Amino acid sequence: MIKLLAWRQRLRRWKQMLKKSLSPNYGPSSSEYSKRIPRHQFSEFVVKYAITLRCETNCSTRDIVKAIERLADLTFGLVDNVPSYNTIDYWTRKCGLDELKHTPEALKDIDYAVIIDECMMIGSEKLLPVFAVPAEHHGRPLQLDDIRVIGFNVQPGWIAQTVHETLESNILTIGKKPKYVITDNDYKMRKAVALSDYTWHRDISHTLAMFMERVYKHDTEFVAFNKRIATCKKQYCMKEVAYLQSPSQRTKARFMNLSDNVNWANTMLYMFNRLNPYEREIFSFIPMYASLIEELKETVSYIHSIEKEMKHNGLSKKTIATCKRQVSVTFMRGNDRMRKVGQQIIDYLAQEERLLKNEEVVHNSSDVIESAFGIVKFIQSPNRLNGVTTLILHLPVILAFAGKSVSRDYNVKERLCKTKIKDITLWKNENLMENLVSRRIKTLKAA
Repeated sequence: MIKLLAWRQRLRRWKQMLKKSLSPNYGPSSSEYSKRIPRHQFSEFVVKYAITLRCETNCSTRDIVKAIERLADLTFGLVDNVPSYNTIDYWTRKCGLDELKHTPEALKDIDYAVIIDECMMIGSEKLLPVFAVPAEHHGRPLQLDDIRVIGFNVQPGWIAQTVHETLESNILTIGKKPKYVITDNDYKMRKAVALSDYTWHRDISHTLAMFMERVYKHDTEFVAFNKRIATCKKQYCMKEVAYLQSPSQRTKARFMNLSDNVNWANTMLYMFNRLNPYEREIFSFIPMYASLIEELKETVSYIHSIEKEMKHNGLSKKTIATCKRQVSVTFMRGNDRMRKVGQQIIDYLAQEERLLKNEEVVHNSSDVIESAFGIVKFIQSPNRLNGVTTLILHLPVILAFAGKSVSRDYNVKERLCKTKIKDITLWKNENLMENLVSRRIKTLKAA
């Protein structure tokens, strides 16, 4: 009995020490932090722990429930109530909607730029998000915590006029115009920006890939080389030499990840004599295109060098001059195909330079939104009939948690108290379409 009482006292002391250890990291005292949030059954600690796991890890909401259950077991009663996975999901959507509502306030005192792109085709719905980033370049590429979501827009299809109207309505909520807009070279995006009369900067990665595509896409030697690779991959994908096959290429924007195939071809060329006779017979076409492979390797390397200069140091008259010198000593000293690519790059840099003021340093890369789209695709249901749902509200809060200093001081209590589930429903009715799953259920139920 004495030993049992001693163990109980020890466990009580451990629990008190653990509660005290939480307070320096999050500001409020342990007693305040363990209080339940108004209108909710859970403490601020449990809510913030769940949302942090959702935003900073790849955990699903079901996995987060298991993590909280284990935490409850290990902390001897610090967590007295475990939420369901649906509850965690709604917490995150509420915080995301609150972040979306506070975007105008966050941007009112800073100069910002806008990035737009028609990013996903989910069922019959096409999503056009509008993102805000700092207009001034800070000597590094854009990161996730630099992004603010201005709006999510969904339509069955987009044309230049509807993109223009959507862009204007989203910017109207901010109260002031952006310094410039960044998009890829899509015609409807280009025309929409022109209709809005904003300064337009083309994304550097898409633009340089487009220049390569113009030169190489219909080139006889390049087409023949790619056909040999595709035929080899198709015929021997189930054979023992499949481990040597080339990487898979994207269906669209193939020239944006051409470096993977070029590196593979260069490696195969280098180690060709080390292959066994059977493997050399299958890949015998590789040495035949040795000069093309070397040319592509140099071209991709030069393009990556220009992209790195622009992304890390920004678009300015100084970096444009640096890139022009690089083109002169690389592309313009190559063969006819390389000179054609180089001339297009010089023309592009000249056009961008005319848009800049004397000391202005701006962004001209939209790579960061590709990472944001990757997050959305990861959290979305694999069932394409679901379309774009309110699950997309997870993105604004995930972006907010991308900055460590922001996530530590993130006030979940204030956000959950201000936002209700009916607010999510209202936002859904105003901004999203009826998805195909709902239409399917209604149609089949009526039958």
